Amino acid sequence: MDMGSMGHSPAHACKISMLLNWYVEDACFISAAWHIRTRAQFAGTIIGVFFIAALIEGTRRLSREFDRRLTKAHLARIQENGLDSKTNPGESMQTLVPVMPFWREQLVRGFLYGLQYTAAFFVMLLGMSFNVPVLIAIFTGATFGYIVFGRDTLLLAETNRKTVDRRRDTR
Repeated sequence: MDMGSMGHSPAHACKISMLLNWYVEDACFISAAWHIRTRAQFAGTIIGVFFIAALIEGTRRLSREFDRRLTKAHLARIQENGLDSKTNPGESMQTLVPVMPFWREQLVRGFLYGLQYTAAFFVMLLGMSFNVPVLIAIFTGATFGYIVFGRDTLLLAETNRKTVDRRRDTR
């Protein structure tokens, strides 16, 4: 029994290589069901891979924004209960009182994490095709995603912020 063609004529068999390759037509990704038969299908695959890689960064950003929202709500609850008056000036509330999300909030956090992890794993499997255009789409998509969604990751410590503010005031 010839399992190499899997019901297709040999002229349309999947081209798979464990070496860097430039296969366009008859390339297969992840399974035989994802069999590229035309250049248009390949272009659609490249565009899709690009956006999946970019949206992984978007999901990370969404997770960070959700965590910030939870932290703000937690700090507001602390201030409502009058716990903020017990801290020393200059101490961060987060180091004194850990944020413990409610279960429904943790479910949302877990869903976002699972979505990010699943998409990253899927992209890793695509990268294992060693198809150069797919690899380029992954790298450029991730870079584009970071440019668009990663601007919020740069933090300035409070002590550094005060120093920067003082320097601005003296100018």
